[in-house]
Amino acid sequence: MKCPFCDSDQLIVTNSRPTKNEMEIWRRRKCLHCGGLLTTHEKIDLSYITIVKRSGKRVKYNRAKLYSGIYQAVAATKKIDRGTAGDISEKIMQLIEKEIVGLKLKEMSSERIFEVTTKVLKRDYPDSCLRYIAYFSKTKTFHDLALGLFSPLENPDTTPEDR
Repeated sequence: MKCPFCDSDQLIVTNSRPTKNEMEIWRRRKCLHCGGLLTTHEKIDLSYITIVKRSGKRVKYNRAKLYSGIYQAVAATKKIDRGTAGDISEKIMQLIEKEIVGLKLKEMSSERIFEVTTKVLKRDYPDSCLRYIAYFSKTKTFHDLALGLFSPLENPDTTPEDR
């Protein structure tokens, strides 16, 4: 890492601690050349996870793509304005990524990501969950949507047809 003030690569860490959500590490750094102080936030890079699509195609985990879907579902909820929707979507993303990391998998299906996402949304934001399921689910009828929203998620590998 280089100092943003003088481009020196002589930085030392003077303080380090995990953040509240324990998904980042906050570090205070000092440049030995110019004495400049800076703060960095280090996050886990989930790009090592390969997502297997329904078609069988394999792609790298894309946080922005998942965030976009969650943001659309949250922002479409009438009680939430767009400014707040961004903050809520970020909190939801942190919870989802914490669950994904906890699975300790290098490869997972897009259906598994969908299940983890709906589990988090059901628990904290059921209105947004219904919108998320309605848009991203393979189900086409209201009955299937209701089953997807109100059925328990004992086994995340099951599909709506297996329940």
